[in-house]
Amino acid sequence: MVVCGLNEEELIVDFLEKSIADLKAVCDDWEIVFLNDGSTDCTGELAHAVAAREHRVKVIDAPRNLGTGANVAEAYQHASKDIVFNNTVDAFFDTTDLSWILPHLDNFDSISGCRTDLRANNGYQKLLTTVNRSLISLLFPVKLKAYQTVQFHPLELFRKITIEGRSSFVSPELLIKAHALGYRIGEVDVVFHGRTKGTAKGGGLRHVARSLRDIFKFWMRWVVLGKPLCQREG
Repeated sequence: MVVCGLNEEELIVDFLEKSIADLKAVCDDWEIVFLNDGSTDCTGELAHAVAAREHRVKVIDAPRNLGTGANVAEAYQHASKDIVFNNTVDAFFDTTDLSWILPHLDNFDSISGCRTDLRANNGYQKLLTTVNRSLISLLFPVKLKAYQTVQFHPLELFRKITIEGRSSFVSPELLIKAHALGYRIGEVDVVFHGRTKGTAKGGGLRHVARSLRDIFKFWMRWVVLGKPLCQREG
């Protein structure tokens, strides 16, 4: 499990401890990669304390705040297990659901967990979700129910591609590139959960602008100009 956090001292310990218990319940060989994205509160110290008790928790301290998208791209580079999935410290995805989601990987190469509804979102968030989904479906060849999802990918995907987005576009980017590589993508319905403590870091106008910039930039690069989607740099 890959997860990033910025100033999440109210949630980080409970989140990590629950995630550890849920991962232990479904497999023996697991890890949590937590990227501390330049936190200025006690998030880093608390995460390292959990990692000191459980060696399968890796804490990566970013030297500065990388921001949404860039932080996830960095965190994925530290993953080492066969299957990699994403989550957030506010646990939009309940890891209890791993028990019924993981068996779907017997039939698909990648799994995309889509929201069953948007009740956890306010009106502004619902609008952003609808616009984002419609734009990506219109501009890119992969047609899915949703693109901002919890995703399960084989580790080999991250060895074959370079993550180019530096915004929340990273989530649809992975699906677009998995599709381009011929991966079979299965969609399952999951319930996403709203934040219970702390402050959400995404969704502001700056984050929205960065995401829109990436959508149109990569549409121009990959679709209009036909440049390779999956060429690994270096």
